[in-house]
Amino acid sequence: MIDERMHDRDVVPTQEHVQELLGKDIFPVWEDIAHFMGSQYPDCESEWRYYNPQHGWGLRFRIGSQQLCMLFPERGRLSVLIMLTPQQDDAAQDKIEFFNNRIRNLLNQPSALPQGRWLWMHIEDHTDFVGLKHLMAIKTLT
Repeated sequence: MIDERMHDRDVVPTQEHVQELLGKDIFPVWEDIAHFMGSQYPDCESEWRYYNPQHGWGLRFRIGSQQLCMLFPERGRLSVLIMLTPQQDDAAQDKIEFFNNRIRNLLNQPSALPQGRWLWMHIEDHTDFVGLKHLMAIKTLT
């Protein structure tokens, strides 16, 4: 049986593990995100990183030392961590009408961090992916 997340620090995830965990409905979104990151940001590198015991393994995307986002596969969905600076957070607020209700609700919650916001999003379908694209554009343009 596979866990709800990939918690075993000793087992680096494979494509097969990710596909089994995400399932047939959300795995195509995972593939679309990975393809988007590689095509939109050609200098982007991806690597599996063990984040912590709570979240387990995540696929980190970065350009040089700048982390763009990190994807965490879960049973039937995936989570994304995006760290926004205060300027990026302000830019996202200025474009809030471009996001679906799930992402709007996250952006409307006050951040407890003075240096910006750690935005944890659940990606459950392609409308969330569209919001992620908007956030990545904000992150890379500011």
